[in-house]
Order: sequence, then structure tokens, then C-alpha cells
Amino acid sequence: MPSVDFNVPHALPKEDAAARLLAGIPKLEKAIPGGGDVQAERVGDDGMILSIKAMGQTITVDSVLSDSAVSGQVKVPLMLAMMQTQIRDMVQDSVTRMLAKPA
Repeated sequence: MPSVDFNVPHALPKEDAAARLLAGIPKLEKAIPGGGDVQAERVGDDGMILSIKAMGQTITVDSVLSDSAVSGQVKVPLMLAMMQTQIRDMVQDSVTRMLAKPA
């Protein structure tokens, strides 16, 4: 499965960043064209996995949270590989918006 890296700097404590990301999941679901399902799972103290399902495809976002950034990989199904840069940009924009708003 093709993947592309992302990095979103922030100035929040790691737990605040995680809370804001989790609180933003319902809005992210509503923003998916044609509807979709987004599941989020914390992994250990600093990890989070998002599973974004839309149009019969699943995009996985493996992220690491720190006190200065959210970074990781966006794993894109082969069928969507030509759009991986646009998908990464959408993920980065969504993470940036979620971190900017209090939970």
C-alpha cells in the first residue's frame, strides 16, 4: 500500500492535541464527499490510528503525537495512489483545523 509522510507542527501539550483530534472526528466524517466512516484509536501514550472509509476504500493514518507536532504516514489504497498527495494535504489541513479549535 503506497504511503506518504505528513507533519503538522503545533504548540499544545500532547494530551490536549489528542483530545482535540478525537473531538474533531465527527466533523471530519461529515466533510467526506459521499459520506464516510472515520474511526480513531489511541495507541500507547503517543500514537493514534485513524481509519477513513469512503467509496469502498480505506485510508489509514498512522500518527505520532508530541508536544510540538503530529506526524506520521497516510497509507493509501493502490486504487487511490494517484491521489496520495491530495489525500495527504487533506489530512494535514484537517489535523491543522482540529488542533486550532479547543475540544
